[in-house]
Amino acid sequence: MIGRLLRQLPLPTGAFLVLAAAYIALKLARPVIPGSVILLYMGFVLAGVVIHVTLTDERIRRFRDFFVPAAGEETGVRLQRYGLLLVLPLVVAWGTYDATRPSYAPPIEIFQRHPTAGDEVLSRIKVPDWAASPARWNADTVAKGKIVYAANCAVCHGDNLDGLGPAAEGFRYPIRPANFRDVGTIAQLTLPYVYWRLTVGGIQNQFNSAMPRWVAPADAPNATTLHTYDLTPDEAWQVIVYIYKATGFEPRLEAEVVDHSKH
Repeated sequence: MIGRLLRQLPLPTGAFLVLAAAYIALKLARPVIPGSVILLYMGFVLAGVVIHVTLTDERIRRFRDFFVPAAGEETGVRLQRYGLLLVLPLVVAWGTYDATRPSYAPPIEIFQRHPTAGDEVLSRIKVPDWAASPARWNADTVAKGKIVYAANCAVCHGDNLDGLGPAAEGFRYPIRPANFRDVGTIAQLTLPYVYWRLTVGGIQNQFNSAMPRWVAPADAPNATTLHTYDLTPDEAWQVIVYIYKATGFEPRLEAEVVDHSKH
């Protein structure tokens, strides 16, 4: 049916519709296809269209004659010609703009999502017994962690823990808030490391994340400053437990497990 419809259209119109349909299909495909791969595939589609149009002299003539006004031609053909002559330059202009506009991508060489903490630092962080293993997590801990998360973390990391909170759009550089549902985030980390990230946050300049220090470091448990260290150690562990529980991931645990309150 689609092939019959395309054959009834002028050749340039059909060629444009094939290219447009291929591009839209590639952009909407899931999982997401990288832009460079889409460009490669579109090159193949364009090559196929060119081969189809130039396969015979009759098709070449039909393609050329479409752009030459003729006496007595149908209004629909005239409108299609004017439409293509308007749309094609706009498509080329947008492609040129999109390829040359400034990018917000962070310089990879100066930013690490998971910077190295070092064994000496992580060894000071003691995981409380009730947070040490998924088998010990109870509904009360998860519920408390959910409340802490909603009050402090959801604005950036999102109610769905996907990094799409209301404030997320404001943090383009060096990187957007972490998507905890991505297997490349907390699923790859140990509990002490996640806790350490809450103690250091990110220095708020152009080279670091905008996340504040949420909990005092293990070597200075009574530290406090304005707008930082807003969580107690127990609250920090509760929110960590909630994030793991809500995303369905389990932490990697390599440090010794003892009560953090005794540290």
